[in-house]
Amino acid sequence: MMAVLALGVLLAATPAPAPSPVDAMEREANQHVVREFERVGRRAPSRDAALAAAARRLAREALTEYPTGAPDLFTLTEAVSDAGASDPSPRTLVIRAWAHRHAVETFLARADFNVERASHFGVGMALDGERAALLLLLADRKAELQPFPRTLPGEKAARTLCGSLVPPLRKPELYVTRPDGEVDQVPISRRGGDSHFCTRLELSTPGSYTVEVVGRGEGGPEVAALFLTQLGEPRKRDSRAQDVEPTTLHDARVAVYERINSLRKAHRLQPLAPDPVLEGVSQAYSDKMSAEGFFAHVAPDGSTLTKRLPADARYVRAGENLGLASGPLAAHFGIEHSPGHRRNLLDPGFRFMGVGVAFQKVGGRDEVILTEVFTAASPSTQEPDDPRQEAYDVLTRWRATRKLPPLERSAALEALATAHAKRALELDQPSAQPGENPLHERAFQALPDAGTVAVDFFVVSDPTALPESRSLADATHNRVGVGVVRGDSRRFGKKQYWVAVIYAAVH
Repeated sequence: MMAVLALGVLLAATPAPAPSPVDAMEREANQHVVREFERVGRRAPSRDAALAAAARRLAREALTEYPTGAPDLFTLTEAVSDAGASDPSPRTLVIRAWAHRHAVETFLARADFNVERASHFGVGMALDGERAALLLLLADRKAELQPFPRTLPGEKAARTLCGSLVPPLRKPELYVTRPDGEVDQVPISRRGGDSHFCTRLELSTPGSYTVEVVGRGEGGPEVAALFLTQLGEPRKRDSRAQDVEPTTLHDARVAVYERINSLRKAHRLQPLAPDPVLEGVSQAYSDKMSAEGFFAHVAPDGSTLTKRLPADARYVRAGENLGLASGPLAAHFGIEHSPGHRRNLLDPGFRFMGVGVAFQKVGGRDEVILTEVFTAASPSTQEPDDPRQEAYDVLTRWRATRKLPPLERSAALEALATAHAKRALELDQPSAQPGENPLHERAFQALPDAGTVAVDFFVVSDPTALPESRSLADATHNRVGVGVVRGDSRRFGKKQYWVAVIYAAVH
């Protein structure tokens, strides 16, 4: 008889490791966030792994790097972006304590972070000896983006960015700030309805790029997503000293004006002049947003920047930036690092600015609403002394900002352009005129040595409002003549400027 023996081996289950003190405290904090939102009838936000990673990093730095424990706006953006998220300026709560449990207990006693809607959150804890820091990030996510690398090797790279806006935002636009500070609006290559998009990002120079997705909402354009991506060498951590925030309107205006013109000087642009009318407009709007509890380019009463500017002012081309942060410089710093807002700061057509600052307390914390308004002409001046010269100045600024050679003023082209503008106004017809050869043919007759000729014609209410054109951006053009007349038109209205611009390439 064969005996078959079976050997039974009893394998004991390995007990799971006990959670670390940091993990346990983070779990308590996460549960408190959910409870507090549900307690007031709000939908609880979802815990987000990327925001949690950013919160842990910022908590560590709160113990070692920031005197107040609170990160500035760029540091916050950097941490959120490096963690893989793209939420612009999530709300931040920082608690520091001299004992580990005190940080959590202080947070568990807080019931003031649920007053605003949030869709995602992250909690991070950090310990340094006996000291502890707890940091909460709350975001109301406006866009869902597919993963996009935050670092890319090599001298050049191209990657596709896809995503969708969260309703009610729609009509996505994409802006990229290059390492040299210039801002490009990147065309959307593929759309799906009014919210889905894909596009190809071309990174051609090593350095740091800021990518911004903008959507349209009831309050006008809104930043839906913002992140940094680095091509080539790793980005160096920001080593700027903490700015001392101005606490008066006068000091805030001086500081912000200085930052704006320093940036423009670095890009070889004409400095902007403060204008008292624009200061009044911007201050009134900051005060209105603070008093009525909103933050948007379109006010609850439907007013826009165009309606806020004086009805009889010569503004035509105008822009507005809004910032919200703990201080005026922090708010402006966020504006500088938002590609869409940065375009206003670096617009060569703007010459005047106004800044408004509303100081307020929210939940016991300092907060500032910053409004920046820019115009091509001063609202204080009703009519230009020399509209032709203003038009030439605009063309010169456009060429300079595109790093193109200056255009030489041609008396022959100017005379031809002026005659054409006068006749166009008489006929109320900007383009072809009966009984005349085409204008470009007459320009060849006036300049026999010209190889090419191009013509632009505009009817505008301000000669400083001439837009950039393909002809202006043509590097081969080296001669220009401008003709300007003003008059009333049935088609275009009263007191309009009729502007003819003739370009030529003479070799």
